[in-house]
Amino acid sequence: MRLCSYVVKNDKGFAPNPFGGWCTLAACTPNHQGLRLKPCDWVVGNSSAAAKHRLIYAMRVSEVLDFDDYYRDPRFAAKKPRAGGWEDQCGDNIYFRDRTGQWRRGLAFHHTQPDDIDRDTRYPRVFISNHFFYFGANAPPFPDRYSALIQTRQGCTCQHKPRTVQAFVKWLENTYSPGRHGEPRDRDTLGSVPVGLRSRPASPARSRTAQRNGGYVAAPHSVARRRRNGRPCSKEQRRM
Repeated sequence: MRLCSYVVKNDKGFAPNPFGGWCTLAACTPNHQGLRLKPCDWVVGNSSAAAKHRLIYAMRVSEVLDFDDYYRDPRFAAKKPRAGGWEDQCGDNIYFRDRTGQWRRGLAFHHTQPDDIDRDTRYPRVFISNHFFYFGANAPPFPDRYSALIQTRQGCTCQHKPRTVQAFVKWLENTYSPGRHGEPRDRDTLGSVPVGLRSRPASPARSRTAQRNGGYVAAPHSVARRRRNGRPCSKEQRRM
């Protein structure tokens, strides 16, 4: 079990996205740095020094998907942004490959600048969690005994002492119930202007099976990977 920590500069509900029963991280510092996280690893996001380094969220990775697999997976259809309230607009499921294999951006209210798609798809991996603790605007302070886990500068730190990581996880799970304990601190309740799908959208590439069935499905190897990634963490993985 490894823990990687970083500073959450903007907590708008996009990255991390704690909605729909899953906490997902699809386009943020850990993704941009190409972290090779595995199931049972942890990601912790703390606020900046100005906000007193509070605990924004912590999630145990349950699986890792490619952006295109994420886009096609029916489990995460609710993670696709849509017009509506601010929460509807926070969806982070926005990237897919078209028929030529090029990355395309669907409807999006966040990461809408021209250079965002190149940066986000450099390491197109989504970290997914079904066991998370999201606090947002209600972020509690880190206990002093776990202050070594706090990230104080740009980037991610993953070289934490295993004993400290294990103790922190035990404290977290004994103190709080998993799930969402607050709304995003920096949420935009007024809504944003969408980008993408202004005209007929580019169609995602389809597998031969999908073409026969008239719909989009994940490739067989993706299904196998999801099953493998979704296994519960063993005691040995928790101690690693």
